[in-house]
Amino acid sequence: MGYGHGYSVREVLAMVEAVGGRKLEIREEPRRAGDPAYLVARAQRIRAELGWEPRYDDLQAIVSSSLAWERKLQREPWT
Repeated sequence: MGYGHGYSVREVLAMVEAVGGRKLEIREEPRRAGDPAYLVARAQRIRAELGWEPRYDDLQAIVSSSLAWERKLQREPWT
């Protein structure tokens, strides 16, 4: 699903560094042929038809939740 707005790869990586508390090793490469300049998912239809709302509509909350999940998987890989 989408939020109707997006974040750049650089914004996401900066937030992962901020939330994770450490610097990432980032290697930038040129855009590949066919890569779009940006992609943003719209969710108006599912919101209208099903009343769906995103649980996390904030980059810091999304990254925090994702990192917490990954850390849990490292501690308890088969639960």
